[in-house]
This record gives sequence, C-alpha cells and structure tokens, in this order.
Amino acid sequence: MARLKAVFHYAASAGIAQRLAAAESDWLSIETCDENDDERLFKLMADADVLWHVLKPATAEVIAAAPKLRLIQKIGVGVNTIDLDAARARDIPVCNMPGTNSQAVAEATVMLMLSALRRAATFHDATRQGDGWRMDPAIFDRIGE
Repeated sequence: MARLKAVFHYAASAGIAQRLAAAESDWLSIETCDENDDERLFKLMADADVLWHVLKPATAEVIAAAPKLRLIQKIGVGVNTIDLDAARARDIPVCNMPGTNSQAVAEATVMLMLSALRRAATFHDATRQGDGWRMDPAIFDRIGE
C-alpha cells in the first residue's frame, strides 16, 4: 500500500517535530517545511497528498504544484490564507479547526478587559515618559486602592 504523504508547512518546534515523527506509520509519511523555504515547499508538494497549513498563504501556485493533493487541512480556525477558488477548481476539500483556540481567546479577552479597566496602556506610556504613576481618582476601585 502506498504511503499517504502529508506536508506540514510551518516552522515546527522540536516538540512538534517529535510528535509528527511519532505519528508516522506504514500508511503515513509526514514532511515538515519551514514557512520561509519556498523551494523546499514546492519540491515537497510535487507528490503531496495532504497539506497541513498554518499561517503562510496556501496560494494557487502552491496548490497547482501538487497534482496529487487531496486535502488542505488548516491548523487553526480560519481559511482566509487559503486560495479557496484554486482548491475548489480541483475539488480539493479544505478543512479547519474551529474552536481549537477558544481558551486562548478567552484568556486574551479577560487580559484585555483588566488592562482596559486598570488603564495599563496609559500607565505604561506615562512610566516610559518619566511621569510615573500619578493616579487619577477614576482608576481607584470601590475601596479606594
């Protein structure tokens, strides 16, 4: 049986590279390609079945360079960096991973709410300009601290 070839197009950390290597099997081969190495990407895409895409756009040229391509899997929530028309023209399914970043989004939301409430950016700028922490009474909490 021929091995399915997946190309992971991202600067894989040592931990991610180790997990990808562990996922290889008698039916799956995984190649990693740094996002800034276009030459390697086009070489790998020549016989790729699956593109695991993260950030750098999966352009019409990348898709055209992969005659065997059967799936584009976005490792993330959006598909705005994938040329959907090029994929559709070749009947290549495009998948994403909605909700996988919900915890990070919730954490960032709470951080931004607290930063706005306590005027973190205002005090950061004032401190950098040498004005220190002259507090406006508007930032005191209900017990005056």
